[in-house]
Amino acid sequence: MPVISWKDNFLVGIPQIDEHHQHLFFLVNKTYDKFISRDSAKNLAALFDELIDYATYHFSMEEHWMRESKYPELAIHQKEHGIFSKRVGELQRCYHEGEVHLSLEVLSFLHNWLSTHILESDAAYGCFVSAKNGLTPPHCKPRTDV
Repeated sequence: MPVISWKDNFLVGIPQIDEHHQHLFFLVNKTYDKFISRDSAKNLAALFDELIDYATYHFSMEEHWMRESKYPELAIHQKEHGIFSKRVGELQRCYHEGEVHLSLEVLSFLHNWLSTHILESDAAYGCFVSAKNGLTPPHCKPRTDV
C-alpha cells in the first residue's frame, strides 16, 4: 500500500519535473513497503541511499532548469532544497551510524516535505513557465510581471 499516492494535482506541467516527482514517489513508497515488510537493514539502507541520491539529482536538475528559465524565485527554491538536503543528510548519517532507525516518523517527514514542496514551490515554478509560454492552467493565477 503506498504511503503517498500520485494524483494529477501533483503535476506541475513540466514533463521532466513531473517524471522526476513520480519517481521520487515510487522510491518513497518502495522504501515504505520494505520498511513495513521488515526487510533487511541492508536492503533498507541501500534503498534509503537511493532515495536521497535521486532527490539530490532531482534538485540539481530542477535548479538548472530554473536558472535557464531565469526563475526569479530560484534563490528561495535553492534554500528550501538546501534545508531538506541538510536534514536528510543528517538522517542518512545517523542511520548509517546506528544512531537512528528508519521509522514511520522519517518516512512521514519525507512524504510531508515532498508533497508540500511539490504542491507549493514546484507548482509556482510550473505556473511561471506556463505564463512565459502564454498559458494559464486552472490552478495558476495569471501573472502580469512576465
